[in-house]
Amino acid sequence: MFLTSKRYSLNGIWKYCLNKQEEYSDIQVPSNWYLQGLNHSGKVYYQKKFEISLQKDKDYYLVFKGVDYFCQVKLNGKLIGKHEGYFQEFSFLITNMLKEAENLLEVEVDSPKEPIDVWPNKKYLIKGIFNHHDTRPGSWDPEYGQDKNTGGIWNDIFIEEKHQIHLDKNIKVSPLLLEDGRARLDINVPMNNNVFPQEIEIILEISGVGFKEKYKIGKNIFLSSGKNNIHLVKTIDKPKLWTTWDRGKSYLYHLKCILLNSKRNILDESSLQFGIREIKIDNQWNWYLNGQRFFPRGTNIIPAQWLSEYNNQKIAQDIKMLKEANVNAVRVHAHINRQEFYDACDKAGILVWQDFPLQWSYEESDEFVQNAVSQIGDMIEQFYNHPSISVWCCHNEPSTNRYTLDPLLYLTAKAKDSTRYIDIASDFAYHPYPGWYRTHYYEFCSLPGAPFINEFGAQALPNIETMREMMNKDELWPPKWSVWAYHDFQYDTTFNVAKVDIGDSIDEFIKNSQDYQSKLLKYAIENYRKNKYSKITGIFQFMFVDNWNAITWSVVDYFRRPKKSYHVLKIIYQPVLIGMDMDREKISLDALRTMGISSIWIVNDTLNKYENTYAEISLLKDKEIATESKIEIGCIPADGVKHFSSPPLSEGLIRLNLKEKGIYNIEMKLKNKKGNIISRNSYMMEVV
Repeated sequence: MFLTSKRYSLNGIWKYCLNKQEEYSDIQVPSNWYLQGLNHSGKVYYQKKFEISLQKDKDYYLVFKGVDYFCQVKLNGKLIGKHEGYFQEFSFLITNMLKEAENLLEVEVDSPKEPIDVWPNKKYLIKGIFNHHDTRPGSWDPEYGQDKNTGGIWNDIFIEEKHQIHLDKNIKVSPLLLEDGRARLDINVPMNNNVFPQEIEIILEISGVGFKEKYKIGKNIFLSSGKNNIHLVKTIDKPKLWTTWDRGKSYLYHLKCILLNSKRNILDESSLQFGIREIKIDNQWNWYLNGQRFFPRGTNIIPAQWLSEYNNQKIAQDIKMLKEANVNAVRVHAHINRQEFYDACDKAGILVWQDFPLQWSYEESDEFVQNAVSQIGDMIEQFYNHPSISVWCCHNEPSTNRYTLDPLLYLTAKAKDSTRYIDIASDFAYHPYPGWYRTHYYEFCSLPGAPFINEFGAQALPNIETMREMMNKDELWPPKWSVWAYHDFQYDTTFNVAKVDIGDSIDEFIKNSQDYQSKLLKYAIENYRKNKYSKITGIFQFMFVDNWNAITWSVVDYFRRPKKSYHVLKIIYQPVLIGMDMDREKISLDALRTMGISSIWIVNDTLNKYENTYAEISLLKDKEIATESKIEIGCIPADGVKHFSSPPLSEGLIRLNLKEKGIYNIEMKLKNKKGNIISRNSYMMEVV
């Protein structure tokens, strides 16, 4: 136990038992108990003994940064509070219950397995993908779908020493961009006064993070006893705006709030980061960032099944891989992640679509609805200041609750935050899956789900190293399908819709599976992107990374080993992308000589206009150039699309003098007048 900035950490080794009649054993806190070797659903009883040095005229709060799911807390034998939820930070005032001598803290945590008559269609735990989903252990199997429970004290726990007049944790900064280019900040400061009414002074210091800009506000205010709330407004003449990494710099500001008494002694201080930006989404799903059209090249992310293991190192690795894949937006899919992830998105300039953790169907009781309304308010209060968050979504793929629960969640979210877009539900209409759950991926040419798509994709097996870590040798090959299904593999769609060839070995199966996912994503994303703004307003591929060692729709596995599609995503998510309409994978020599290569298009998601550009297109066989051509493209408009419906390709490509059948690669490069490559792409074509 140590004191850091008036905080007494209670992290470390605790005692636990599953039955109060048993002896207590050691357990690490914070952690999800499954990661401590406790494969258990239900109640766990925690104990921690500690000593603390108490100061007069101070208040003490016991703070939990995250407990999954129900908890009941006792201090020195007295019940001090209860809580429900997995993601919220919460606290209890314990000033009058602490002792200078040894204290005993007892926390009963209950993360139950929902009974078979409730799960999955009448769920009552608000845990989203941590309780029911295609990608969790056991998938949605009635018997195994709740395996590997996520319960525990998974985040930090500490005692915070505060003056009896102190700031509340939920200071909110709401930026408004004015038409003349200035920004006006509404800063909402909640405070607690646990003594008599008196006058104090509040000082706000605003400074740029990584750039020189400083502002200061001071005001004398009279505090009544109890809770107080004040608004301070600051206008910034030339604000540095937060934007995504592909549009510019993701500027952040630092706010420090200081409370002083009449003698100008510091009572309390608190700091936070925020960004100045404006995000608007209209009813036709057109996105605007700081007044300019914006196209999200997104992905869905469920980066961890147990949040205690998702540390800063793993977060940094995921952010790096997201940016290297040219992703500018993520959908935090049907769960709420830890605060550090959103901090990293703020800094990296990655936009966030944030789901409330409701997945599929829930019970319809007034008690459940009341609980959901309360928790969606907690989500917005806790994560309000993150400039990366652009959307609050109330429910993923609802069924029975679509018109009974979700409208009330929408009204609550709208009342809590009028600055962001509130999506009442991410419905199945946004989630087209040609080539996986139905038909063929060529259906993507008809733009299913238009104008806005936030799920699409196909499964692919991870690399052989990961598969060997996932299963025993006798389960891996020949496949023991029940074990594969437990790890989320979908047999029917793989073989009967996608028609992936199993091959003669696990290595062949992996290659065929990853090839199929790559083809589907390339075809789908290129069709969506080339119709940017005319028919499509944004896309979120499903999904980026595995949350446990599984076989899913991810392009990166649990160990952060990329599948083939990750490298494809790097290409097809380039901010500037050159491509061509490939309507077939096989063509005869005669047809190729007559028709030549399909039409060209260029998508530009940046705010830069490119002048005097040209394309180099080469046809290669066995890495040898069969023919090549240079095509003048000219000007590519900023944030636009340029099509060549009848491109001037006759010089070298329309009437090809090819004599050999076989596999040809089409290599495309978009260059500026200096010869620098702006974009590159490639296609495979079989000449028969």
